[in-house]
Amino acid sequence: MKLFRIILLVFNILAALGLVATTLAGLIAPSSSILPSVLAYGFLPMLVLNLVLVIVWLCMGRWEFLISAGTILLRIAYVGFFFQIGGTSEVPPASEHPGMVTLMSYNLHNFGGKDFDGNPNAETANEFLRLLDEYQCPDILCMQEFCGMPGCNVTDSLKARGYNHCYGARGGSENPSGTVVFSRLPITYVKNIDHQKVLVELQKGNHKFRLCCVHMDSYQFLQENRDDINEMRHGRLDSTSRRTLSKAKETVLCHEKEWKELLHPLVTGSSLPMLLAGDMNDIPGSWLYGQITDHLDDTYRDEGSGFCTTFNGGSGNLLPFGHDWMPQFRIDMVFHSPEFTTLSYHRIKSEISDHYPVLVALELKNEKQ
Repeated sequence: MKLFRIILLVFNILAALGLVATTLAGLIAPSSSILPSVLAYGFLPMLVLNLVLVIVWLCMGRWEFLISAGTILLRIAYVGFFFQIGGTSEVPPASEHPGMVTLMSYNLHNFGGKDFDGNPNAETANEFLRLLDEYQCPDILCMQEFCGMPGCNVTDSLKARGYNHCYGARGGSENPSGTVVFSRLPITYVKNIDHQKVLVELQKGNHKFRLCCVHMDSYQFLQENRDDINEMRHGRLDSTSRRTLSKAKETVLCHEKEWKELLHPLVTGSSLPMLLAGDMNDIPGSWLYGQITDHLDDTYRDEGSGFCTTFNGGSGNLLPFGHDWMPQFRIDMVFHSPEFTTLSYHRIKSEISDHYPVLVALELKNEKQ
C-alpha cells in the first residue's frame, strides 16, 4: 500500500505539472517555443485527470488531494474559456436596444456539407438560407469558405433578404468568395487585408464601427495527418507523427505572424469601435487568443452558457474529443471592443458544415437611449 501511494504521488505531481504546462501558451510566443502551444490542447484532459486524482485521494482519506486541488484552483480561470454559466442565447427585442447589431460568423465549408466530397451542394446552400430565415436574418454575416454555385445563386438570394452590401477577400463585391461579409447595414469602407481576411466599415444609425472578418491559416490536415492524430490520442508516438507536429508548428507560427503583421495594427490602430470575427483555427488559451483578448472581449465569455465547441468535423460528438480522428474545440469566435456590450451568444447546432455557426447580439453603448 505504501508503494502504491508513492507511485500515485509521483504520478499526481506529474499530472499537476502537466495541468500548469497546458496553460502557458498564452504567455509564450510560438516563435520562442512551440511546446506550450501544442500542450494547450491538453488542458481539458489534464483538468479531468486532476479532478479524478482529487477524488481518489479523498476516498483514501489522504492530504495529497491538495496537490491537484491547489493546482486546479491556481488555473481555475482557464475553465471559463471552455465552460460558462448564466449567459443567454436569446436575442432581445430590437425595440429595447436601439444600438443592437446581430452578427453570425460561419465557416460554410464551400457548401460541401459536413463531409466535404469536393463539390459544392445546392441543397446545402438552400439549407443555409433556411437557417438564416429561422434566425431572422442577422444584420451581418461574417462567412468563411463561401462560394457560389450553379443551381443556387446564393448571393442573389442573400440580396433578396436585404443583404444589399457585401465584400469578399476574393472577388470583391461582384463575385465574393472565400472570406466574405454580407450586411444589411451600409458598408462605407473596405480593405483587403489578405486573401483570407477583409476589413469593412459599417454604419449603424449615426455611428460607424469596423468589422474584421478573418479566416486564420488552417492546419489543412490530410488523411495521413488524421491517422497520426488518432495514433497520438492512443499514446502511440512514432517518427511518422513528426510530419503532423511539424505541420501544426508551421500553422501556429503563421498565426503569430498574421497577428503581428496584419491584425494587431488594425485592432489597436482603429479609432472606431471594432469587431473581430471568424474562424481562428486556434483555441481559447492559445497565444493568439491571449493577444486578441488583451485588446478585445470574447462574446462567449460575456454571454455564453455551457460547454461550447464550434468545430463539427470528424464526429457528431460535442465532447472535447469525438469518437473519430479530430479533437473538437471552440475555434470560431467573435470579439468586440469596449464600445460594445454583448447581449446574447448562441452556438447553433447545424449539420450544414464541418463548423457550427455562432450568432451574437451586441449593442453599441453610445446608441443606448
